[in-house]
Amino acid sequence: MRLIKQNDDDLAAEAAMRGGFIGAFKYSTVALFAGAVLHATSPRFRAIRPPQKGWLMVAASLAGFGNGSDTAFTNYERRDREMQIRLANQKRHDILYGSAEEKRATATALSASASDTNASA
Repeated sequence: MRLIKQNDDDLAAEAAMRGGFIGAFKYSTVALFAGAVLHATSPRFRAIRPPQKGWLMVAASLAGFGNGSDTAFTNYERRDREMQIRLANQKRHDILYGSAEEKRATATALSASASDTNASA
């Protein structure tokens, strides 16, 4: 894992927290549905007291938060790394072949010099 610069720290934390909350919501929803099905069909699960069922929901939420935040943070790093590679490739291309601005300036200068020679002739 690469280190994040200080100015990217807040953006990375925000992405990780958002992913964590989404993951916790997803896992809690699945656990709530599974709990309702088990409560309706399984006498053993129905015999478990509500506080223990609540702790099962908390465990599912924590697992979802951890999984979601890790996935979101990894995706954030991957996008950031792809952008760095793209910028490095663009800089390398600009050094070798010139940037689009340089090409435009050259084309403008050539067209201006061509029009000057046509006007004087």
